[in-house]
Amino acid sequence: MPFYSASIYKEDGSVCCQGVMVSLEGMDRDGAADWFGTISAREGMELLAGQKYRLVLTDGRSGQFMVRRNTSAGGQERAVSLQGMGPLQ
Repeated sequence: MPFYSASIYKEDGSVCCQGVMVSLEGMDRDGAADWFGTISAREGMELLAGQKYRLVLTDGRSGQFMVRRNTSAGGQERAVSLQGMGPLQ
């Protein structure tokens, strides 16, 4: 999966976090583009499972996503699984 630098915004448009690393993968399902990935989240970054956010990549692409799983192993960084909701363009 390729890695990208991105910013994440809450549903109300406020900034959740900036300069995060995101690995993304896309595929074609029944003629529709589907995308998913993992965010390398730092301690204190609040990304809640089941919540919707907007991902904006530094290359200009953006799309809405939902947090599927937020895994913490007690360390400084954790993996946050995301599922795209609509196009990433």
